[in-house]
Amino acid sequence: MAKRLQYDGIKPEAFDQMKIKLKSFGLDLKGNEGNFNEKGVSGQYTYSPESESLILDELSVGFPASMMLNLDTLQKRMTDVVAQHGGRPQQ
Repeated sequence: MAKRLQYDGIKPEAFDQMKIKLKSFGLDLKGNEGNFNEKGVSGQYTYSPESESLILDELSVGFPASMMLNLDTLQKRMTDVVAQHGGRPQQ
């Protein structure tokens, strides 16, 4: 089952720092929008510097990542990274 997550309050500089942090986890986000599919984690992302929002869509966890985490754990990790950079989940 895929998830859709939205985070607000992410300034452009913070998004750049988030991309560096996510790359250390194996997710390489290029630009402000696109797809990723690395090590079993896949999805789409769209970042809007104007509204300071990040949307992760069709987020899913497959093999081999599924051996170490599930979708809920991935969501918590993403939320933690976003919070470290001043963002917050949309309620």
